[in-house]
Amino acid sequence: MMLCAGCVRCCTYVAVEVDAPDTPWQYDQYVWLLYHKNIWMYVEKGNHWYVQFETVCDKLSPAGGCNVHGSHPVLCKKYDARSCERRGELSDVIARFHDGDDLVRWIADKRPKHHARYAAWFAKEHGTVARPGAPATPASKPSKLAYFEMPPPPVNPLLGPAPTRRVVKKTTRKAGR
Repeated sequence: MMLCAGCVRCCTYVAVEVDAPDTPWQYDQYVWLLYHKNIWMYVEKGNHWYVQFETVCDKLSPAGGCNVHGSHPVLCKKYDARSCERRGELSDVIARFHDGDDLVRWIADKRPKHHARYAAWFAKEHGTVARPGAPATPASKPSKLAYFEMPPPPVNPLLGPAPTRRVVKKTTRKAGR
């Protein structure tokens, strides 16, 4: 495919549609997810929510080819590169979250009623009193990435040197020596 020339982005992540949150504990679950490395979320038009795991396909060769081409999953075969995220003008994405704090700020801005319920629930669960005008949630510092900035694609571990692992043997002393 000419659209894909030199690109393997679709082989470096897995995106899974999840339920759109409408209760405080659901938002809290997504905040928790977003506090983990190599995970981010996005929302598409129509309130479709996705969690994306930045992880490289084991079948991606160091040269960027597919080691199982011809017997690769049907999902890969039917992928239409015209809908690739690199072609942003066709994107239905309305929000991206790279950190739990991004999500909480978005809820406060775009869904104030949901945020009020979340803040009250969060304060109750933590045994604190929500003060008017004071943040009742941990979202207070801005994240390092810009709000709608795409994260860099992960590095294919097959292309770089393997990390060195040190093996440390535990020695024990016998009593009396």
